[in-house]
Amino acid sequence: MPLRRLALMVFVAFTAFTALLSLAVSDRVPDYLRAHESDEPLLPSDPPARRPDVYELKLRLEVLGFFDGRMDEEYDSKAILAVKEFQRSFWLEPTGVVDPATWRALGYGVPRAIGAVTGPPPEGVIHLEVDTDRLELTVYVNLKPWKTYPVAGGKWSALTPVGEWKIVDKGYEQGGAFGSRWMGLDVPWGGYGIHGTNRPWSIGTYASIGCIRMFNEDVEELYEIVDVGTRVIIRGPRPYLSFEAPLRKGAIGPEVVMLQECLKAAGFDPGACDGRLGSLTESQIEEANWLFGLGNAPVATVDLYTLLGMRGR
Repeated sequence: MPLRRLALMVFVAFTAFTALLSLAVSDRVPDYLRAHESDEPLLPSDPPARRPDVYELKLRLEVLGFFDGRMDEEYDSKAILAVKEFQRSFWLEPTGVVDPATWRALGYGVPRAIGAVTGPPPEGVIHLEVDTDRLELTVYVNLKPWKTYPVAGGKWSALTPVGEWKIVDKGYEQGGAFGSRWMGLDVPWGGYGIHGTNRPWSIGTYASIGCIRMFNEDVEELYEIVDVGTRVIIRGPRPYLSFEAPLRKGAIGPEVVMLQECLKAAGFDPGACDGRLGSLTESQIEEANWLFGLGNAPVATVDLYTLLGMRGR
């Protein structure tokens, strides 16, 4: 058999195998992440479809000079016409269906800043810190910053959860809304993660429904650096929090994260600020109540919130 033909057969077989493998692993994206992003094609319909990614679509079409209509989440007739015009300009069939090929084309030419640090990180304990005020993710090695990546954070109606989390799962995707890699976080009140994107123009903005988006090239690099169990500390703006109801063992939520943070700032040790009111946090609430003269009940109440400076923050 001629060498050229053999090489072609090997290439075809390898391509088919990797395609099947990528399809298989893409099914591993957990439902708790799929609640935040959609790989379903965006279709013209009557009444018009409403989806969060429509807003991102309209923003991109406006930047490219194809759209000047309402900036909302409704895939209306004006947006459909803009998509068709864009598809024609990119030699795609002008169907008005925003499919994977159209998302890829919309992202063509978006610049990606290359970080100054290259190569593998030094040996040591790695953790990640995400600053959603600066929209940056920094890799720390032995508590020293090693490399920083730009990210997209949650929009103001769906903020990225502040707290101390862990990576609990990770996997490959085929390049849709989750980009090429994803890493799930153990946020107890909802499904959040760090992943790539097919909307690279959103990096550096507040665009997601709480997840942390990265350029695909960056998330692929990060994926190789971190393991399941890696700590991820997220700082930034929070939603409005109410501290009227008591918090006791078993409670979860962003209010628990702030309680843990304020206990820690006051010199107590509630453990990780992970939004779970477990035995360790409960014991520190009991100790704080006793020291502040509030009795020794293992329940956080308005009086403790006030003394810890939590109310009105």
